[in-house]
Amino acid sequence: MLNIDTPAQGLIRETLISSEVDLVAANDTDGRGVIRLEEGQQYIPFRIDIPQPGKLPPTLINKLDTPYIDWKYEIHATLRRDYFFSSTRVVKHDLILRRPIEPACDSNLTTSMDRPGQYRSKLTVPGRIVLGQDRLLAKAEMKARNKEFMIKDVDCAVVQIEDIDYVTRRGHEVENANVPGAHCTVKSSRLVSSIVCVANEENDMDFGRFSPIEFDLRLDNDQLIPTEHGLGWLNISHVLRFTLNFMDVNQPALITEVPLFVGNEVISKTCCPAIRPQDSSARLISSLKIDGAEDHHLHGSKESTPEPED
Repeated sequence: MLNIDTPAQGLIRETLISSEVDLVAANDTDGRGVIRLEEGQQYIPFRIDIPQPGKLPPTLINKLDTPYIDWKYEIHATLRRDYFFSSTRVVKHDLILRRPIEPACDSNLTTSMDRPGQYRSKLTVPGRIVLGQDRLLAKAEMKARNKEFMIKDVDCAVVQIEDIDYVTRRGHEVENANVPGAHCTVKSSRLVSSIVCVANEENDMDFGRFSPIEFDLRLDNDQLIPTEHGLGWLNISHVLRFTLNFMDVNQPALITEVPLFVGNEVISKTCCPAIRPQDSSARLISSLKIDGAEDHHLHGSKESTPEPED
């Protein structure tokens, strides 16, 4: 869907796939040409094969840094009865599409820097989190080797980077694209966590050396989008940004960014922490219960971030 900034047309909808099934032929067990059902609510299973699901964008609603773009999928089931003056029933349900992407590393990542006569630092962060996780723990170890490089403070945050490049169709009046075939590009980055800053209040040369600095970051799941790459025109990536500031204002801040993978599993905050997150396919099946017919230099380590609350 593309939101169009005109009162006459708010959304563009396109049919992805259409499938028709003769329910009588599929369920006529006695050869009488009718389906005999008991009174009350009935459930009729059906199957739709989605073409090339690996090339479809995941469901993204109101989280990209643009007021124009939403990607949303719906299943429309229309039941037509084959007799005169028959009524037609339409059932609509949201369909959540996630593209499973294997992370490069599912354990902790460690990045280090050592400048002789100046300082050294080591940052350890989880390589992977999942949607619904509300906190992330990181750890930094530092030491100044010269007073000119005494550390003033360090801060840590998670940044989400969004790159979208699409071609308009049907004369969508979106930003600078007023004719079909025009390119629209959205490039942005945003904080998707709190910023945790720790100051060297005691002017300690060994700040963080004997007692590593720990960062407890609170994640903003209202903005967080799963990692997405490989579509060519859509790229969602994440980094944990670590900034080291020196007492000497003439020394520029040192910024280190470590890649962070956000899985597309959705976990609940009410479950036991020992329970692992359900995979997205299991949650998709659970979410499709029909309620009725209403319309509606990196190193990997084996340690990991504390298990998120499920």
